[in-house]
Amino acid sequence: MIIFLTGLATVSALVGCDVLRVLKPDKALPRTMLIITAALLAVVGISAIVQLVRLA
Repeated sequence: MIIFLTGLATVSALVGCDVLRVLKPDKALPRTMLIITAALLAVVGISAIVQLVRLA
């Protein structure tokens, strides 16, 4: 369940970055948003690797 919620938060953060990039293309994205999105992507990536290792 936690993996699902983390994945949902990651998708929400990515969509938020895309929306900000479309609405304000000439401005840079907020640094905190980039850090949070990168951290969530790292958590999802690591959990996917752990699940693949468990299957092997």
